[in-house]
Amino acid sequence: MRVALWSPGARRGWPAALVPYLEGEGELDLLDAEPSSAPPADIHVYHVSDDPAHGFVYRALLRQPGLVVLEDWGLHRLVHAESAGRGEEAAYRREARRGHGELGAYVAGQVVRGLGGVLPTSFLSMNDRVLDAGLAFVATSEAVRSRVAARRPDRPVVHLPLPFQAPPPPDVPEGVRSTLGVSPGSLLVLAIQPSSSDAPPPRVERALDEVRLAAPPAAVRWTREDHPDLAPRLAAADIVVALEHPPRAGLGAAVPLAVASGKGPLVSAGSGAAGEMPEGVVARVSPGPTEVAETVALVRRLLADEPLRSRMGQLARAYAADRRDPGGVARALLGFLETIEPVTRPARPATESGPAARALEEVTVAARELGLGDPRPDLAPLVGELFGEGGS
Repeated sequence: MRVALWSPGARRGWPAALVPYLEGEGELDLLDAEPSSAPPADIHVYHVSDDPAHGFVYRALLRQPGLVVLEDWGLHRLVHAESAGRGEEAAYRREARRGHGELGAYVAGQVVRGLGGVLPTSFLSMNDRVLDAGLAFVATSEAVRSRVAARRPDRPVVHLPLPFQAPPPPDVPEGVRSTLGVSPGSLLVLAIQPSSSDAPPPRVERALDEVRLAAPPAAVRWTREDHPDLAPRLAAADIVVALEHPPRAGLGAAVPLAVASGKGPLVSAGSGAAGEMPEGVVARVSPGPTEVAETVALVRRLLADEPLRSRMGQLARAYAADRRDPGGVARALLGFLETIEPVTRPARPATESGPAARALEEVTVAARELGLGDPRPDLAPLVGELFGEGGS
């Protein structure tokens, strides 16, 4: 079997951990940037995350169907970058209307005007194109798997622990704590700002301002989830706070790394991470009115109770180690690939912006608003014929 793996991180993280095993079972092409042309393959594997860096993967998937490794349920940042981010604001509004009807179109208009904010953009999940184009799905969290299964019951979907396949972070590198300005004798509380956020969550900032006054002395530092030194900073931390606003279905980058490095992070109740891992491996904090008080109480307890920190760290490290089996996961992935029919998606109209595509979108939106679900798969070529465009 010849496999083409599309991912901006094809040479790091879980893709790099699986590559030796995938290469041993057949031919493998790694694509970590836009190629001049797609390589021939029996199956294309697309690593999709809510990150503009995955734009070339998204575009390739829409041209050629394949297996989708889905890291996130909401893909607003990705689709926004591929539409409004390229100056195509009308395309962005169409995508919002396609997935969420007139309300989605209204929210998209607010986003274009700079009035979207955090919650409205999280409402615009914008994953319809990916769910339509995927022949099958590998979800990296159970929360994502269950949502895909509910939205696309006709497509195979499996949950694999891909975020835990990369080697765990090394021991604390020399100089990391001093680079962060942590004095000897202080404990380091590392707070994670999600890569999808422009600023730290205000309630978490408020809680950690109180923590700075705790005893024993605590140094509170923030780092972005996409920071290049995330792994060594997590390794250097004593406590990791990874709360999300709003909670997402995916695991993100920081929580699996923190768990693998033996840190039991604070996570938001209702998030994919909270549902994926048991209490003890993570500590759940309820979003809402009690969030500040809960965060302060948990962090202060962990600062004062070294045996508790150590016990959570042992549970976290063991949890990650139990799930790290790149050879077994690669075999499971290859076995799943062999069950996928090479062509199951019907032809679509020749252009996504032509009359046939627009008509099909209108039918899709109307069907969903009437509670009829998605149109039949054979409707696309029929619409293409009606508008004289044919399929592509």
